[in-house]
Amino acid sequence: MSAGKRKPAKKNRFVESEAVRRERRRRRRRTFLFGTGLFCLAAVCSALCVLSYAWLTQTPLFKARFVIVSGNRTVSHGEVLDTADIRSGDNIFGINLDVARTRLSAHPWIDTASVIREFPNRIIIRVTEHTPVAVAEIGHPYLINSRGEIFEKGGKAFAGLPVFKNLKRGSLPLSGHAPSGGNGPVEREIKEIIPLLGRLTQKGGRFVMTGAIADPDTGLRLLTEGATQTIDLGFGHYDKKIKRVNELFALLEKKVNLTAVAAIDVSDPNSVVIKPAKS
Repeated sequence: MSAGKRKPAKKNRFVESEAVRRERRRRRRRTFLFGTGLFCLAAVCSALCVLSYAWLTQTPLFKARFVIVSGNRTVSHGEVLDTADIRSGDNIFGINLDVARTRLSAHPWIDTASVIREFPNRIIIRVTEHTPVAVAEIGHPYLINSRGEIFEKGGKAFAGLPVFKNLKRGSLPLSGHAPSGGNGPVEREIKEIIPLLGRLTQKGGRFVMTGAIADPDTGLRLLTEGATQTIDLGFGHYDKKIKRVNELFALLEKKVNLTAVAAIDVSDPNSVVIKPAKS
């Protein structure tokens, strides 16, 4: 190789050309501008949502001119509104429907509640009240609903309802609360007899139930008015056992004076025990 001939310079593959660097900078600027645009758009949309919500909840166009309450019997119209914290003139979009429903459901007499808004100026409240079917005597009288749950303290106004005696705290569940324990024998006895209370307490029947004693060991004993004071039903199959008692009464009416029968025991499905009255 001649001394005057120079080798060609090698291209450094680790050194980028100026054109490549310019292209990379342009891509970064485009990405930055795109991200900034998206952020600004999201901020504008959020601001519009906030302003729209503020306008909806404050404009007089959507004031509740009508607040309609239905389904209440014991709870007054005003008490329903006070409990839900809703007033005529409130903005229908400013009312938190879930909170209003929760407040209503917490009322001891209200079983279920729904609160809906009706465009443009109406709020509709529908409630379902508990129906008292019996009284639980647990230190104080408490009302029992059709599901066998305690929901409110009783009073003189409910003196005509049958009374379940010999109950302890926790024997029956509280309405609106998760059961603290299992479904015990007393609870099962009362829940099974509740659908029959309409017939058992009806005046003019062969016997009229005034109350009952629910015992976890011996079962259910009906307390009745008249000469026959108690009817022992034991555990379960109450509908069949009561039909048997009615058939027995029909037979006794023909054979003997009913005043001679003090108690009837049908707790054993295979036998009937009659206790005569003391002479």
